[in-house]
Parts: sequence; C-alpha cells; structure tokens
Amino acid sequence: MNEKEIIDRLRNKDVRAVARLLTLIENEEKLAETILKKIWKHTGNSYIIGITGPPGAGKSSIVDLLTKMAIEKGHKVGVLAVDPTSPFSGGAVLGDRLRMTSAQSTGIFIRSVASRGHLGGLAATTRFMINAIEMLGNDITIVETVGAGQGDVEIVQIADTTIVVEVPGLGDEVQAQKAGILEIGDILVVNKGDRPGSDRLSKELAMMLSLGEEKEWMPPIVTTTATNGNGFEDLWHEIMNHKKYLGTEKKNTMRLKRINYELENQVSQKLFTKKMVQIGSNEIPNMAKDILNRKIDPLTAVEKIIRE
Repeated sequence: MNEKEIIDRLRNKDVRAVARLLTLIENEEKLAETILKKIWKHTGNSYIIGITGPPGAGKSSIVDLLTKMAIEKGHKVGVLAVDPTSPFSGGAVLGDRLRMTSAQSTGIFIRSVASRGHLGGLAATTRFMINAIEMLGNDITIVETVGAGQGDVEIVQIADTTIVVEVPGLGDEVQAQKAGILEIGDILVVNKGDRPGSDRLSKELAMMLSLGEEKEWMPPIVTTTATNGNGFEDLWHEIMNHKKYLGTEKKNTMRLKRINYELENQVSQKLFTKKMVQIGSNEIPNMAKDILNRKIDPLTAVEKIIRE
C-alpha cells in the first residue's frame, strides 16, 4: 500500500491500513511520520485507559474482561499491549493476546508491540500507535504496560485514567507501598481476590492512601477476580466515575501538560540525533577513552561535545 492508499483506507476505518501504519510506526519508517502528520486532526477522540502493575498481576485478564464489558455497554474499543523485549536477543514473545480470548471473540482490534528496551513500561512510539488505532473510530483505547515494577510509571503520560493492579502473595507487602507505581494510580485494583491475603492487601493500600497528602480525587480500591468476573462491574463503575470527575476541562488540562512533556522529549531526541550526526561516529568513543584514562572529566567532555 502506498501513502495515498493507506490514508484513504484509514479514513474509511480499514483494519489492514491501521495494522500497516502500526508496523511503519514500530519500525520508525519515514512514511509513518508523513501519514501521521496528515491524519493528526482526526485523532485524539478516544478515552485512554492505562493498566499497569507487576508481572503476574493478571493485567491481560483484566484488559480482556474490561474490553468485553465495554463492548456490551455499547463502546468501540481498541487495545495496545506492550510486551518486554529481551536485552540479549532483541526478541519479544508478544503473548498478551493469547490471554485475551473474550476480547478477540468479539472482534476487538488488539495489537501487541515490543518495548524494544524502552524504559517506563511502554514502547517509545506508544503515543503514535494510539493515534493509529483511533483511526478505527474507537471511543475507548486500553493500553497495557510491560509490568516492569516500580519504574513502570510512564503510562501516566498517556492515559486519562490509570489503573494500578496489585496482587496478594508477592512476598513483600512493602513493595506495594513504594513511591512511584502507586502514586500514579487513579484506581487501585487488588486482583486475584480469591487468594488468601487479598483483604489484608486492600487494608494496607487504604492505610497508605490515608497517610498520603489529601487529594481532590482519592483513588478507590477495587477487589477483582478475573477467573470468575467478580468485581468488574465495580471497576467499570469507578472508571466511569473518574471519567466524569475529569470532565472536559480537567482532561484537556492534563492532556496539554502531556503534550508539553512529549514536545520537550521529542525536541531533545531530535537535537541529540542531529548532534550525533554532526560530531561523527568516532567522537563519543574517543572521548570515552579519554575519560577512562583520566585525560578529561565527564562534565568537561559533555561541554566540549555541545560546544563543538
């Protein structure tokens, strides 16, 4: 498919065109940039729900049941699932879709994508991938992160509602109380509620929230069991409550902050790439050797590279 054909098909909500654009974005092809520029004004119309939490918390199962519920309530949904990439082989299993049997049976568009070593639980191109999926006309987009743990907080820069999933029995209950991962949650979910210790974990989370600073929106704690669907009506209710709380004004204010953040990141990345081309491929390795041999210090080296 050429550029014009892809854009025409995207405007007609063609699934194959969206899949093609996602591949172009993932591979960082120049054509992806050209297409994204031309479809930008047609994007941004879906409500983005982010789901994060530690590995094994049941995030994929929650996405599966939430998606099915959203469809039953008359919504059109797209799903983007980010999978970890091996630091050695560069490969990724992309297995999240295997768990989403209910969602796939309803014909939902689900795309698994490799993080490609990008930190923060997402892929570097996640934002643009959401824009591509929005071309299908979905009013809800669900993004599931890698599940990297306490550093898996980048989802807050993308989602309108962020759900943090915890499970009992991970061994160290203090993990749940560490800064970062829980602070980003608009809704806290204790999944696998049929396991021993789920009530205790809910109480500990509630205690931690009560010790924190007073917020306008206090994250509710919902207990779910993905195997039998318990608690999912409550979870959906809390998602809709948060959406209602945000309204248009708060949501747009939040999105504006994110756009500022993204612009800064993209500008710094472009400047970095441009600078690397300017200084040539040997300058950094040579400078690194000089730093190792104590001929120059790292701070002066950085200043020298920028100046030159």
